[in-house]
Amino acid sequence: MIGNKKILAVITARKGSKGIKGKNYRQLMGEPLFWWSVIAAQNSKYVDHIVISSNCENCKKIYDEYKILAEFSKEEFNVEWIQRPDEISGDLSKNEEALIHTIETLEEKFDIIVNLQPTSPCRLFGLLDKCLIEYHEGGYDSLLTGTKDTPFLWRKKNGKWTYPVDYNDCCDRKMRQEFKDDDMDSEMTLHDNGNLYITESRILLDRKCRIGYNPCVFETKGINGLQIDEEFDFELIENMAKVKKLGSLIQLKKKLNGD
Repeated sequence: MIGNKKILAVITARKGSKGIKGKNYRQLMGEPLFWWSVIAAQNSKYVDHIVISSNCENCKKIYDEYKILAEFSKEEFNVEWIQRPDEISGDLSKNEEALIHTIETLEEKFDIIVNLQPTSPCRLFGLLDKCLIEYHEGGYDSLLTGTKDTPFLWRKKNGKWTYPVDYNDCCDRKMRQEFKDDDMDSEMTLHDNGNLYITESRILLDRKCRIGYNPCVFETKGINGLQIDEEFDFELIENMAKVKKLGSLIQLKKKLNGD
């Protein structure tokens, strides 16, 4: 809870993956990929309840095993499974459909919804709680994470590559350090990296969208900006964790460069 508002974390982990078979339950640093999102929510000071929205039998089996282990150890287990209907679990299904289904299924009502996607397992340095504080104190109605970059962007239009963002000629463009980047105005771009989304329940239900009318884009750096999209990404994260001597993708006792 933050500011007397109850917070629900929803991990959306549907069955099926075109790129990597069984991606959501594949092992990454000793945990199934989707469980890193559960751990992030469990380590938050503010999250009141956690839900896994999924139609994946393998994820459900893992969930049941963890639940039994917690009961055997007499540990608190505030993670609930909600069976996601197959009709909103296809390749083209939106996360918003799963979030709205979760809200409508639960009897208990929550003010704030946090969507954690398994494909972004790295949430070091208290990222989730930092985002919740920024969201609350900034008076926003939604928040998403982004990775900063210069506007050295190219796109193809009518079969021709164009350089539309930096209005200087591409051969006489600014140096990176010349771009304006301050609290009020910035020429830098932030790429939505999918790590986490925070939305007011009423906004989600009203707009059918995780992004509200007054969003905040919270910058992530280094390993926190990485996503699992292809086979190489598993190796990249594990090797980065090995180099940095990380025992977890969620908590660290000392701060590392790149936070």
